[in-house]
Amino acid sequence: MKKRLIVLLSVFWMGVAIGQEHAVVDTTVLNARVDTNEQTVGGIITQEVVWSADADLELLPADSTSALLLVSTTYDSTALTRTASFTYLVMDTGDIMLPVFSAINSKGIYTVIPDTIQSRFLPAEEGVEKAAARPLAEVPFNFVWWLEAYWYWIALGVALLLISYLVWRYANKPQAAPVLAPEPERDYYKEAMDAIAALRADALWERDMKGFYVALGDVVRTYLTHSTGLPLAEQTTTESVRMLYQKWTAAQIESYQFILTRADHVKFAKGSWDVAVHRDCLDKATALITDFKPEQDV
Repeated sequence: MKKRLIVLLSVFWMGVAIGQEHAVVDTTVLNARVDTNEQTVGGIITQEVVWSADADLELLPADSTSALLLVSTTYDSTALTRTASFTYLVMDTGDIMLPVFSAINSKGIYTVIPDTIQSRFLPAEEGVEKAAARPLAEVPFNFVWWLEAYWYWIALGVALLLISYLVWRYANKPQAAPVLAPEPERDYYKEAMDAIAALRADALWERDMKGFYVALGDVVRTYLTHSTGLPLAEQTTTESVRMLYQKWTAAQIESYQFILTRADHVKFAKGSWDVAVHRDCLDKATALITDFKPEQDV
């Protein structure tokens, strides 16, 4: 089987070789061009083979040459043409003929006109002699030259210093305390009078007598502590009355003691009072708070 295949291939290539002798040169169907007609050893040249897209050609391998080393092959196509680009490295001098490409289709075999390049060595420089080895000459320092050579780095350093200084200034800038809107001044007198009016209107004693006296005692102690500066809210009734001696009038002390003792009787002794006592405590609390009303509100 292998022998038969080898024989068939040999016959095919012989037919191709014979056909190439009768190949047709038609640049409108198959054409080749090279990028230069003169080159140097070690240089690169590119050979392009172009054929018509509608010719339906199959490109045949070209003969190789030792003077050219194939480096790469690329293909490109458009609607009208197909292009194969072969890049060679020049390895020898003299007249070098580039590979001759052929292509085949159902109509026959087409070939290209051979291209030749003239390769040579790089020309030696004429009239140039090597200078004798000598020490480097000393060049005096020149500030202008130094600025011209390093101005970019100097500008960059100055910019970085400036940015660092601005960041430092911002980080160490004293922060202004936030301005808070002033809270409206608390009106203790109005709060106390409103609380007593609410206790009177609600008649809390009918549902919770202890809660009524706890609320009334807190109102009286809180307001009088604020208006007089005495720690009445922190003391028992007995301690408060003893402290108020010769500070308040006898009527004020009596009203304070009347309210607080009745509140203590309900809170601690679980006692009770009638409605008249409740209303009397509210009246005395109103009069006592009015006695200590701020002067600007009188």
